[in-house]
Amino acid sequence: MIISVQDLENFILESQFDLVEIKESLNEFNIFNVLGVQRREIRHSNFLGWLFDPNESHLLGAIFLKDLLNLISKVGSLNSEKMEDLIKQDLSETIVHRESLNNIDILIINESADFVICIENKIDANFSGHQLAKYYKYVEKKFSKITHRCYVTLTPFNTNYHTLFECGNMYKNISYIQIINLLHQQQEIINNAKSTVKESINQYCTMVQKDITQTNPEVRMAQKIYKKHKDAIEFILNHKPNFSGLNYNIWNCLLNKEIDGFIFTVEKPNDAIVRILPDNDELLSIFKKPEFHSWNNEYMFCLEIIVEYDRVWVRWSFGNINNDSRADELLTMMSHYYDIMDNMEVFQRSGLPVDMHKDQIHTHNYPGVCGVTLFNDVDFINQDKTPIELFKIKFAELNEKLIQPWTEACIKHLRN
Repeated sequence: MIISVQDLENFILESQFDLVEIKESLNEFNIFNVLGVQRREIRHSNFLGWLFDPNESHLLGAIFLKDLLNLISKVGSLNSEKMEDLIKQDLSETIVHRESLNNIDILIINESADFVICIENKIDANFSGHQLAKYYKYVEKKFSKITHRCYVTLTPFNTNYHTLFECGNMYKNISYIQIINLLHQQQEIINNAKSTVKESINQYCTMVQKDITQTNPEVRMAQKIYKKHKDAIEFILNHKPNFSGLNYNIWNCLLNKEIDGFIFTVEKPNDAIVRILPDNDELLSIFKKPEFHSWNNEYMFCLEIIVEYDRVWVRWSFGNINNDSRADELLTMMSHYYDIMDNMEVFQRSGLPVDMHKDQIHTHNYPGVCGVTLFNDVDFINQDKTPIELFKIKFAELNEKLIQPWTEACIKHLRN
């Protein structure tokens, strides 16, 4: 379909107030979005386990646990007579395990009240192999003396897909929609909780409705706008900034000395990353460690210029250890250099938006010290420049404010 200027103007005029409301919603602070945990199952399991634990810091006792018992009773995982008995009891002896006992996502145990609940949480990942059977057999053996053993799968929307797997017919399904409804039913109590607890639960509900179940009002509004103005929106999306391929332009600028003072630490660019170091003999002597053989070169460290679809950024990154016979020795060496750079004041003094990556050395291959965004798609739209022109300007600023001071700091430490 051919889109005219009039079509785009109609889209703006008819949707501007709704778009403002959606933008305000997107700009609202939400700690779960800030931490990027929206679709990380273990983080959801931790938060829900915290809610269901009557002895946790929310100080709301067993209110959410009893609501959960009522919910799993309705889906048939707990008989109604037992549920009615539990609702009347003090459940303070309940113990909640999260990703600990036999890797079960949430395991709720109360031996005195005679129940155990095994919850397998799935958001994006699928059920795998004998996973459900493994958890079922473990609980059946470990807690055989407990009469009421409940098995539940938790998914964004109700499904019976788990029944296709071994022992899956022993599980009943509940959804995130039902969990959020459960919390909303206790809104008055949540509002009277201490402020940090109230805010945490409300932000969690908002995040789930927006990012998991897509049931919040702003999502509904966005879907209606898209339905009415689909062609105009698709046209806009198809013409948004796209930095794919910019890495080859950056490579050529460095190769042709349009950006001077750097060497490549790999022989050719890949699809998204250009790896470099300042062309300084003293600095290169620090990081030239052939025994690491990271990135198929002689360096244990480099600066990575990373080109994403909507962002260009630079990361200070260590390589990987590819020498099994000296792995412990090389990890000690890498950790030494990592600790030095992790504590360098130049990163804090640069005045740039530096994102520090602490404690990565022990948990990640190719650990990064920090990252700095040069520009994103919004920055690009606000400049009358081509992507490579904007890159040259932003990289020159980064070089002056951070790369050169960092180089001097590394050399100073080596001399001392």
